[in-house]
Amino acid sequence: MIELRDIRRDFQVGDQTVHALADVNLAINAGEYLAVTGPSGSGKSTLLNVLGLLDHPTGGHYLFEGRDTTTLDDQAQATLRNRRIGFVFQFFHLVPRLTAQQNVELPMSLAGIEPAERARRASHALAQLGMSDRAHHRPDQLSGGQRQRVAIARAVVMQPALLLADEPTGNLDQASGADVIRILEELNQQGITLVVVTHDESLASRAQRRVRIVDGRIEKDTGRREDA
Repeated sequence: MIELRDIRRDFQVGDQTVHALADVNLAINAGEYLAVTGPSGSGKSTLLNVLGLLDHPTGGHYLFEGRDTTTLDDQAQATLRNRRIGFVFQFFHLVPRLTAQQNVELPMSLAGIEPAERARRASHALAQLGMSDRAHHRPDQLSGGQRQRVAIARAVVMQPALLLADEPTGNLDQASGADVIRILEELNQQGITLVVVTHDESLASRAQRRVRIVDGRIEKDTGRREDA
């Protein structure tokens, strides 16, 4: 499903070049559950941004479902990202002035889906996450765990093939965090490929496969699933 070939990502800081990712080679099969770990500044979030088509690699090739995304223009990448990739972030990134329902409808609006269908699918996604009674609440009227549930509903409403989670429990209490992980793992069991970036070793240990990044390079890849 995913293949990174010699991916590099360089940043210019003053007169120095920082190699955030250095010749990364990584293959991820459809349906895998992968945890990405490593110290702060190791390149974890940069890798996630490249996988999510939020950032362009400096060099190398990124193949997603057989398409070389590095040859696509910005519009084509945005369309692919909207339709095939979902995101769950530590700080939720919900639009404050919109209700839970309206936040979940956003990616469908960008995709040009008709309002009635948007409303139907958003209501269904919120219901699956036990948030129907909070559909018309704004984010500031929700708890942290509830906001993350809305964020997950928004991430999966387009039925993506890939779900990227960046420290999804980092801003939650223990009970809410456990609930969010249960939801993400259930989505993975339904066939969504799940990639979680985390500092939490107990969370990382739940994944089928773990990749550790140090200084922009993959230091260790354990539990790799064999190709079918």
